[in-house]
Amino acid sequence: MIEQLQYTITPRYNFPPIMRETELSKKLTEASLHTMYNVREKTLQPFETHLLEHLEPNNQQVFHQTLERKSLSTLLTPLTAIEDQTPIVGIDVSGIKLGETETGILCAVRGAIVWNLNQKYRYLRIGPFPFHITEENRQELFNHFEKGTLPEANISRMPLFEVIGKLCNHVEKWIQTTIAYHAAGSIILWDGSLTAGNSGNMANEVSYILKTARKHENAILAFTKVTTIRFLGWKITDIVVNHEPPCLFEVDELPLSITKNAHLLGRIYVANLAPGGSAFRLDIDKSLSKEDGIMAVQKLLGNELLFQGYPECLRLAHIYSTFTANDVIGIQSFLAHEYGLKIVPRNNMRKTLFGPYGTGFED
Repeated sequence: MIEQLQYTITPRYNFPPIMRETELSKKLTEASLHTMYNVREKTLQPFETHLLEHLEPNNQQVFHQTLERKSLSTLLTPLTAIEDQTPIVGIDVSGIKLGETETGILCAVRGAIVWNLNQKYRYLRIGPFPFHITEENRQELFNHFEKGTLPEANISRMPLFEVIGKLCNHVEKWIQTTIAYHAAGSIILWDGSLTAGNSGNMANEVSYILKTARKHENAILAFTKVTTIRFLGWKITDIVVNHEPPCLFEVDELPLSITKNAHLLGRIYVANLAPGGSAFRLDIDKSLSKEDGIMAVQKLLGNELLFQGYPECLRLAHIYSTFTANDVIGIQSFLAHEYGLKIVPRNNMRKTLFGPYGTGFED
């Protein structure tokens, strides 16, 4: 059995009107319907119902650390929980490939926002929105959002499968901007890092969200579940779990080797926040003072449930945004009925060529 914490979900929530009738939902609906118009009466070959986390942009870099004239203990910061009823907000977005038509790929995108105020959890789901992405409509799709903020050259050269990841990233940034603007005095949790400049994560776009959040006295903390940061050949998280939690380890103080196009917009830590829990990479907005960043983590400790050291708001946001196998089957059936799609079995070339030895994922 998987251990689950007990939490209360209220049937109604007090989100600002902008979150109940958001312009984002309107534009996503328009874009979805526009791309789905050209899918009528086509043949659909469904993909297997993989939970496609590989569609989410990977913002990590491989860092190799060398420690000179620094003691490990000087980089450790013990934490004390501050309980002051600070609101906690978690955001996550997921995308899934539904199938392939004669002219393109059918996919769906869904986002989730989870609020925690006084240990009462409220959530808002945005989507799912189906999209039929083709070579002909890919640029038009992104032009529909904010007058084509994504460079046309990048989109036109990009394989369709990568365009789905770009779409997820664009929707996620839009939701993050909305929350940064309408929340006040809150701790905002992102899934991922504050590294920009690769995989469609534009530095100016992330910088604008961080600036908007600071303007409204919010602090953004970004959690990465699996990190590639290493120290003397060891994963940095493996070293920190040996120290008494809750604590932070300042990776940012070490010399980092990063790719030329990566922009670090956050101060990098490894966070071990609960006894018996896991350690995670934690990025804190670099424009906040170091003291304010540490205080934000301490407020997170005092006002949020931590399941195995991971914030409950972010865990729930992942759960409510992720597509299950039942979700995929339901969406496929609905679209087939609504648009007159003819579903035919997908030919697995690996199975055809190699029989029982044709293992592995096939795009």
